[in-house]
Amino acid sequence: MYLRRSLLGVLGAVVAGHAVAAAELTNVTAEDNAAIIALSGDIEEGDADGTETLIKAVNDDGRLVTAIRLDSPGGSLAEGIKLAELIRRAKLPTVVAAGSRCASACFIVFAAGIEKFASHAAAIGVHGVSDRYGHQTAQTEAATLSMARIASAFGVPQRIVGRMITTRPDDIAWLSPEDLRSMGAIMTDRAEPPALPVLAGKPAGPIRRWLVRAPHSADDP
Repeated sequence: MYLRRSLLGVLGAVVAGHAVAAAELTNVTAEDNAAIIALSGDIEEGDADGTETLIKAVNDDGRLVTAIRLDSPGGSLAEGIKLAELIRRAKLPTVVAAGSRCASACFIVFAAGIEKFASHAAAIGVHGVSDRYGHQTAQTEAATLSMARIASAFGVPQRIVGRMITTRPDDIAWLSPEDLRSMGAIMTDRAEPPALPVLAGKPAGPIRRWLVRAPHSADDP
């Protein structure tokens, strides 16, 4: 809680990434009638509450949420921290599937997973914090350092934390499978040379047969 208060005290309007719209939250059916919450798009205010509401609705339906699947370029750092706290409280795994990416504020959410699964064909990256206009200020520098402390508390190794601090907000340090394994992530799919990561999103694909069956949203026709 102290780490959270220390960061929220300096956040103001800072963001990690450049959010333009709130994330899309969907309920994806997994094996044994369990569910995965899929979050895609920019992380914005209200997404943590929306995720918690969706988890409750799934539970009230008699099903269990088994993971949070992420595909986001970043967004509000304060909201990312709230999502991370929710995931820690619920003891949920986090997943970045093939063709998906998770950077900036999304990385904090990924790091919070009680277990972390990342595809070799996913793109996961870190960088420093900017304000909503892309500027670095004394406030955003303080937020970057506080974000780094939270990442460390989630077990992110110092070499990744260091890249988070030293990488400018207009750049991204993409993490290798070795980097991800060093923070406890389980790599999935075959190890193939990845394409250059882009910020334009692609639909998240299945990770493991036991984890994701054919995607089916509760809102699908």
